[in-house]
Amino acid sequence: MILLGLAAPFVVLARRCRSERLPAKTPEGQYAADAVRLVDEIQDALKSCPISYEQKTALLRQVRDVPGNVNRAVCKLNRLRRIKKIAKRSEEAAHVLSEIEVMERGIVGELRRTHETLLAVPVTLMKVDVARGERNLDRIIAELGETNCRLNNLAESYREVRAAQPPNYS
Repeated sequence: MILLGLAAPFVVLARRCRSERLPAKTPEGQYAADAVRLVDEIQDALKSCPISYEQKTALLRQVRDVPGNVNRAVCKLNRLRRIKKIAKRSEEAAHVLSEIEVMERGIVGELRRTHETLLAVPVTLMKVDVARGERNLDRIIAELGETNCRLNNLAESYREVRAAQPPNYS
């Protein structure tokens, strides 16, 4: 009995972690893996890039947040898709389907834009190294900041839909 009491917190923690794991076979799961690799690539490129300390710091601040935000967005997307399956079976929840589909398209679109922006960073850093220009880098830092904000907003809107969803006790 004592062992069961000690194991309960670990079971709860394991369930939470399981819900945040990415399914390996979804196309959006690849965005999370790519984000981690691209951040490593960007950090390596910044070591030798001749930009100001302030720009490096701003870029690193934005770039470091991207993998976690992408991971959260992909997890929310997968949860949203599970809710969508449940809502399709329930006549009472049919009114939520259109809202779920709009959110699903929004998250997928934002994941694509984030991926494209991350792909552009190493290329821009190489251009900066060659041309010693800094205008494009400022734009990318701002774009990454906006992307992080939009991903967080999409994750928050998921919570609102989840709260509006009637519980399924089947």
